[in-house]
Amino acid sequence: MKPYDPDKMSRAQLIARLKALESARATVSADHARELSTQQELAQSAVKDREERLRAILETAVEGIITIDVHGIIESVNTAAERIFGYAAKEIIGKNVSLLMSSPHREAHDGYLENYLRTGHAKIIGIGREVAGLRKDGSTFPMDLSVSEVKLAARRMFTGFIRDITERKQLEKEILEISDREQRRIGQDL
Repeated sequence: MKPYDPDKMSRAQLIARLKALESARATVSADHARELSTQQELAQSAVKDREERLRAILETAVEGIITIDVHGIIESVNTAAERIFGYAAKEIIGKNVSLLMSSPHREAHDGYLENYLRTGHAKIIGIGREVAGLRKDGSTFPMDLSVSEVKLAARRMFTGFIRDITERKQLEKEILEISDREQRRIGQDL
């Protein structure tokens, strides 16, 4: 006789065997559910860890970092960008990034963006350049701006990296003035 030959088992034995199988199946299902739950918790923990790490990097970066959508609408601003421009993030998120630009770039920005999206011809994206920024108080300042395009699964966005170069420009001006004075002094001595 086979150990579990249903033809040779009594009704009571069959019921007992079915209950044992059902119990084993429930145990396996519970173990599987616990394993899935553990895997989900680990995945959620990894995602949360990545998000916290990214947030910490963005918030401690020395450069200002601003993200915009394809319409030029500000989606995020880090602490350095808040300090550089004088705005709290909540004041500018949801507004057009041209708010942070001086003329003539302020009026032309949306056209630059539309042209890039239409033609792929970049004037600043992926290149970077020195431009003038506009602070909340209305003052302008020189800044280095680098813009990168980010292509996500369902959409595109742009990340701007901003460095206030006011001090550097002031030092350059002072060096040129000193050099000019020295050239005049040497010219007078000769």
